[in-house]
Amino acid sequence: MIARSETRFCPLSTRLFPKFKGAEAYALTGIAARCDWVVLSDRDEPRVADRLRTDIANVRTVFVSLRSHEVALEHFLDHVLPRLTAPFVLVSGSEDVTLPNQTDKRWPAMPEALRDRMLEALDHPLLLQWFCENLDEAAHPKLRPLPLGMVFPEAMADPVLTVPEWGGAGQRHRRILCAHRVRDGAQWDIRKQVTALAKTHWRSFVTVLEDPVGEDEFEALIRAHAFVLCVEGGGLDPSPKAWQTLLNGAVPIIRKTPLAAAYADFPLVQVDAWQADALSAGKLDEWFEVHFRSGRVNARRQEIINRLGLDYWWAQIEAGLPDTDQ
Repeated sequence: MIARSETRFCPLSTRLFPKFKGAEAYALTGIAARCDWVVLSDRDEPRVADRLRTDIANVRTVFVSLRSHEVALEHFLDHVLPRLTAPFVLVSGSEDVTLPNQTDKRWPAMPEALRDRMLEALDHPLLLQWFCENLDEAAHPKLRPLPLGMVFPEAMADPVLTVPEWGGAGQRHRRILCAHRVRDGAQWDIRKQVTALAKTHWRSFVTVLEDPVGEDEFEALIRAHAFVLCVEGGGLDPSPKAWQTLLNGAVPIIRKTPLAAAYADFPLVQVDAWQADALSAGKLDEWFEVHFRSGRVNARRQEIINRLGLDYWWAQIEAGLPDTDQ
């Protein structure tokens, strides 16, 4: 077992809190705290609020919080975009709603008129790129998927974490962990289906966690497995579980979606659909050979940690901006 690391870093985070107290109550953290203009939204009044952190002429990055997604998007299109005067990058997130179609079953599909306006905005000459959490369709070349990273409900400003013990028995044994929360409602049916598959078709090589455990025990379970099933539930994003999996030295297994491209530079297994033939003992052997017996995961340890960090993803956002020093 590799010794515990004392590496510390600030992970990517797109989620804002406290929610359901009105838009003005939110603290700016993570990616949003670095943006020049933040559109905050909430399901309680006031439903929308602006935080302009520089002169309008100097706005280069805009964050739109989608807690009340239709209100926030309309506010951006009606009141923010017309006032911008310089090239900028747009970032959206902080909720499980998906864009541009809204496929999360807890909310209605995106109104067609609003979807059309969003796609038209992508052709705006000042909009350089749109980094989108829970991207459900690569409907325009300017759309880029953005992972949600980790979630800190206490509204911690740039939390610095100690990287947990890197790997464990899982890096020596071919085993997959199935451990996910299931709630009532159609949104969670896919996780129920995956659990059923894990208990039947995949039972010889998948461990199913039946009851909730504490965070330390959960991370220990990740390190005891080579791979972790990261099945979407809220939205399409497999994180924060995929982030925790990578942070503990295991490899996430996720479904291919337009969002999955944001995870492409990590050690990863992607399946076309959550069905019986997606996993097998033979496939597990192949994946284990590629990621662990080859030593590839451990060789990329520091690179993986860096890519999980807020600074890495902020650099991706800034990379699309023109050099203001010229």
